[in-house]
Amino acid sequence: MKPVMKTKQREIAKKTWICNLIKGEFHKSEGWTPGYILHNEEKYTRVSIVASVVAKFLTEDGNYATITLDDGTETIRLKTFGPDVLKIRDIRVGGVVRCVGKVRMYNDEIYVAPEIVRALEDPNWLLVHRLQLGPPEDVSAASEMKPQVSEQAAVEALKEEVVSVQKKILDIIRSLDAGMGSDMSEVMEKSGLEEEEARNVLFSLLKSGEIYEPRKGKLKVLD
Repeated sequence: MKPVMKTKQREIAKKTWICNLIKGEFHKSEGWTPGYILHNEEKYTRVSIVASVVAKFLTEDGNYATITLDDGTETIRLKTFGPDVLKIRDIRVGGVVRCVGKVRMYNDEIYVAPEIVRALEDPNWLLVHRLQLGPPEDVSAASEMKPQVSEQAAVEALKEEVVSVQKKILDIIRSLDAGMGSDMSEVMEKSGLEEEEARNVLFSLLKSGEIYEPRKGKLKVLD
């Protein structure tokens, strides 16, 4: 009998000014539990941001991409890898977007791993977002504290993070494989990742040839 995948209850995506994320303190959680930012006793794990797109970077192979958002208080990058690049590939610089995603930190840079990115044709949504949030705090010190990281350095850091996640998935597949392959649903459950994120990692590993399916729903590492 196949194990039943448990559906994880997502954290509510909190609407916020970007400066609250940049000025907050990032707390790294153990294992696969997502980290969070703590600012003024407010905890941010998943966030909802409405902001203007001020920069975009896409590698030549189309496998990594970032966009930089500015909501008037600070800037933050969205970073994507593999299938997730499609979420921001058609976003244009100068437009306004709504983004829902998870906050993360790597090499002292706070960034967002996007789940949903929507272009907003009506720029008035930016005004609506500001009215919902109320006036931001004084943000004069935020830019001074923010580390300056080049787009290429950000992509290299993202690659390192992806490799680390892939290695953990490979270890899980090996540990569950009793000879006939590991059950995909069990691998996804034990990964601790949300379903979409786990599928993206598995898709990348299948595409690169690191793993294969001896039969449908079973996974084996190509050693």
